[in-house]
Amino acid sequence: MQEKLNRRACLRRLAAGAGGIAVGVAALRRQAAWAQATPGTASARATAEVLLDEPIRDASGQPAVINPNLHGHFVEHIGGVVYDGIWVGPESPIPNIDGIRRSMVESLRKLRPPVMRWPGGCFADRYHWRDGIGPRESRPRRFGRWNEVTESNHFGTDEFMRFCRLTGAEPYFCANVGTGTAEEFQQWVEYCNAPAGRLSVGDERVANGHPEPFGVRYWAVGNENWGCGGSFTPEDYCTEYRRFVTWLPSFGVPWVLIGCGPSGNDLDWTRRFLKKWRDGASTPMHAWAAHYYCGTSGTATEFNTDQWYDLLDRANRMDKLVVDQWGAMGEFDPRHEVKLIIDEWGTWHPADARLRPEFQFAQYSTMRDALVAALTLDTFHRHADKVVMGNIAQLVNCLQSLYMTDGDRMVETTIYHVFAMYQAHHQGIAVPLRLETPTCSFSREGGQAELFRVAGSASRREREVTVTLVHTHHHEPIEIDLRLREGRVAEVSGTVLAHERLNALNDFDHPRAVVPRPLAVPAPQADGRLVLTLPPAAVVGLQLTLA
Repeated sequence: MQEKLNRRACLRRLAAGAGGIAVGVAALRRQAAWAQATPGTASARATAEVLLDEPIRDASGQPAVINPNLHGHFVEHIGGVVYDGIWVGPESPIPNIDGIRRSMVESLRKLRPPVMRWPGGCFADRYHWRDGIGPRESRPRRFGRWNEVTESNHFGTDEFMRFCRLTGAEPYFCANVGTGTAEEFQQWVEYCNAPAGRLSVGDERVANGHPEPFGVRYWAVGNENWGCGGSFTPEDYCTEYRRFVTWLPSFGVPWVLIGCGPSGNDLDWTRRFLKKWRDGASTPMHAWAAHYYCGTSGTATEFNTDQWYDLLDRANRMDKLVVDQWGAMGEFDPRHEVKLIIDEWGTWHPADARLRPEFQFAQYSTMRDALVAALTLDTFHRHADKVVMGNIAQLVNCLQSLYMTDGDRMVETTIYHVFAMYQAHHQGIAVPLRLETPTCSFSREGGQAELFRVAGSASRREREVTVTLVHTHHHEPIEIDLRLREGRVAEVSGTVLAHERLNALNDFDHPRAVVPRPLAVPAPQADGRLVLTLPPAAVVGLQLTLA
């Protein structure tokens, strides 16, 4: 039976403590031979075939394109995500652009971030958007929800939109259903999207320095409404959803309305909501958003090899979630007009006592977390016909973050580098990657379990083919025989993210301990095959140019 890990379940696990799971760093060291791995040196073998002539197809029969939004991000007012992470204030000595941390803007631009979800998360269902507009010194201080901190509201709608414009991300707003009203939601849409001079609330935006509409397309109607967003039943939430979206103004913006999906792979929530939604009074809904946290096994930086594999196996359950949820959605929407979104996903380790306690959920991201991120992105690519957006939790100073900050210092974590390596898939046509791979055995809860050695995904843009691979074995390399069906390789280059320590990470003292490096890829064989060796515990990206 699959364990469901939502926010509350994770918090209960973490509250129990991590006693008895400490494994010293030395126990995680491996021989450095991984760095010199060459073809013929690995005893294990795997084969991979890229089916270029058989693109994955969507419900309409068209080739499925890997939506860049699958590589989306999530910003919540929690701990150090917004304050000290993104927002330092315009008067700060920390280099900033209108109060937004300059180094993060410059770094994020390199990733071409497609979409940014805000303001939550559970915070969204206590957030009243009017608190965050107008002169900052006049904004009310409110209960911040997490550990009863004070929310200054200095980072509101206008500041978030500025952050999105600076980084190139499209905004994705989450409405307050838990403590808000349908009228409040409609007025937020009007504030963001009404042309100047049309509505009084739109003129407030103009008065706040933004004469042009923001043109916000993505709107979630609540967050985790089965839990922190109101503890609704699926039927009661459906009633609220209808009230919130009925007669919602569009102002010519083709908005995307997103319903609150399940905690993990809860098919009962999905079926009961959709049954009521389809009972004759359907309202617009374009996407259905599930949340899945694979949790922890050990701690972020201390774990044994069984726990290494256990967490990767938990991450791989995303594949079953996508298939199961898509099937349940199809029972009520046979043409699959409603798409699937996973707008919170990632690991959830105990907070690290070495990091600032006011950041609450801050954790380091090691090589293990990098493999979790890569496995998840590959899952989304393989299901590009079903999933149209994914948002890793969260951007900075929190769970599986891309950044860590402390004052004027900022670090790009291992997760950042995975997203950088996977950019090449953006807008590619998803094609199947057929793998035959041995497995790794590990112990879990007194029994034996197995996990594949190699997983991955593939995409094509004209003559360019991108293949990403995750090798899970903790200390042995593997030789992989890669073939293209209906294509021959003219040129190839490779990049690898790996380290001799499984718990290697980037921190303020060692910000580039783990970074992508060139991978030596031999020239194609006479029959067009590529034979290369993957280091252990590695994320690999291959760029192939077809002849």
